[in-house]
Amino acid sequence: MSFIEQAAKIFSHTPEYKFQVVLFGRDAFYIEGARPIKIDEKEMIFKIPNGLISLVGEGMTVKELSDDTAAIVGRINSYTVTDL
Repeated sequence: MSFIEQAAKIFSHTPEYKFQVVLFGRDAFYIEGARPIKIDEKEMIFKIPNGLISLVGEGMTVKELSDDTAAIVGRINSYTVTDL
């Protein structure tokens, strides 16, 4: 069971999760339920159900990547969730 799934138990009254993100300070970002669209050291974009998540930062690199999960390290300046 992932960290996100464990946290979801705490929020069991919340509707089903379609995607999850965890920001560790400004130095790391973890995302589940998303597919990468663009990956470079200054901007990363991920497709989520009915939307996009954009990361903006400096020196960002992907430490781990699968079909729907990514772990990113580097200076995270901002992230936004946009509905499509």
